[in-house]
Amino acid sequence: MQTRYAVVPGLFVVVLALILAGCGGSPNRPTPQGTFTDASINGTYAISFSGGDVAGFFAAAGSIQLDGAGAITAGTLDVNQLDVNGLPQSVNSTSVTGTYIVRPDGRGVATLNSPAGNFDLVFVIISAQHALVTVFQGTAVGSGSMDLQNASAFSTAALAGSFAFSLSGTDFSGNPLATVGSVTTDATGAVTSGVEDIADNGVISQNLAITGGSLAVASNGRAILNIFTASGTATFAAYIVNANRLKLVRIDTASGDQLAGDAFSQPATLTNASLSGSFAYTVAGANTTTFGPSTIGGVFSADGAGGITGGTEDFNDVGTVATDDPILATSSYSISGVRGTLTIQSGQATVNFAIYPTTNGAQLLELDSGFVLSGGAFQQTGTFSDASISGTYGQNFTAAANAEIDSVASLQSDGAGHFSGIIDINNGGSLSTGTTLTGNYSLGPDGRGPYNISTALGPQNMAVYAVDSSRALFMEVDNGAVAVGEIQQQQ
Repeated sequence: MQTRYAVVPGLFVVVLALILAGCGGSPNRPTPQGTFTDASINGTYAISFSGGDVAGFFAAAGSIQLDGAGAITAGTLDVNQLDVNGLPQSVNSTSVTGTYIVRPDGRGVATLNSPAGNFDLVFVIISAQHALVTVFQGTAVGSGSMDLQNASAFSTAALAGSFAFSLSGTDFSGNPLATVGSVTTDATGAVTSGVEDIADNGVISQNLAITGGSLAVASNGRAILNIFTASGTATFAAYIVNANRLKLVRIDTASGDQLAGDAFSQPATLTNASLSGSFAYTVAGANTTTFGPSTIGGVFSADGAGGITGGTEDFNDVGTVATDDPILATSSYSISGVRGTLTIQSGQATVNFAIYPTTNGAQLLELDSGFVLSGGAFQQTGTFSDASISGTYGQNFTAAANAEIDSVASLQSDGAGHFSGIIDINNGGSLSTGTTLTGNYSLGPDGRGPYNISTALGPQNMAVYAVDSSRALFMEVDNGAVAVGEIQQQQ
């Protein structure tokens, strides 16, 4: 499958440029409301973010200590970026200090100071354990997250077992690259087995063996993960969140590949029964045939025995949109060991995925030539209606690829299809902070529905996929603008 639609080359760039040009006004700046303070985040957090700067793709992961009073007192950061000649360079285990401020609605500002450079960030607090992050600089855009670390997991014994990883970035030529796979380690940190699937500029390599490697864990929660494959050794800095999650950034530069992402633990036994019930999912990345961003989102039902019994799918491929596409009962999946495959057939397209179930949803990588799309599927719980989304939420939003836009926001939903809030936007380096966000939504019984917002970017139309009352995924369904995001309920 090379293309899903007849796409007009350059459409995304032209339309997005018009959107960007309309973002220079003077929108209202409402007063933040809430009970969050600097003390709402206090402790040692693993942080990661990636995106683009003036040189190209960059990624960073690290650990920072917040004192609960606005100071980042210490930390460690690994940064993979391009130098002035466009060659990958990695600055490893560099020290970090800085400051942060938290507003009453949970939005905040942080500055990380390090020998690798200074990073200005905005964030929105979901809980004392978790925040969503956006890079907020005129010369860089990007998104990520921050998670409280649990020191009881800082050992190879605590991490023994299988972890599925999802990594994205660029290859040695600056082309889009994504890989999803699994590594299994023993109590001593030896990699005993593994497998991965790779999409490199639309060229797909499936079910590749990971032949060995090692995991070495330091007392500060920073680990070094080496993975041996047929193409050589890949080395990552891994920051431990807890026994079920790692934040990864590639730190070797010989291959020229730049990758970052997360890894989640996998159950000891996986079968077709591991995928049972209804799921919400989004994947995002690039269509390398038409040279633009592409996303897919939807909901589907799995019968626990290899069958997909129904659902609905939405596509936005380089700004060409198809929505409400029924998923056919001819769709199927098969899971064995740590990995499986998933084929979703609809009236619009047949899409094939590698699927790696984890303790935090399933990691997905599209296996169709010409695409580099990755993301996740999460089991839905509860009965859905407009009342399913009620209260205060944090939101992040990022363009899928190219001409990146990133944002964080605080939202207040009335449980009846309406919400309002405050948003901070990095619009390709044009910064807008503390401006009004309004919108509406409507959830069907399957958790899917329209999600329409109005911000300094103008009106944007999304499709939303509720996971439960505390979380929902969404993707943009406007012609010419391609993006994904999620909302999470604040605690």
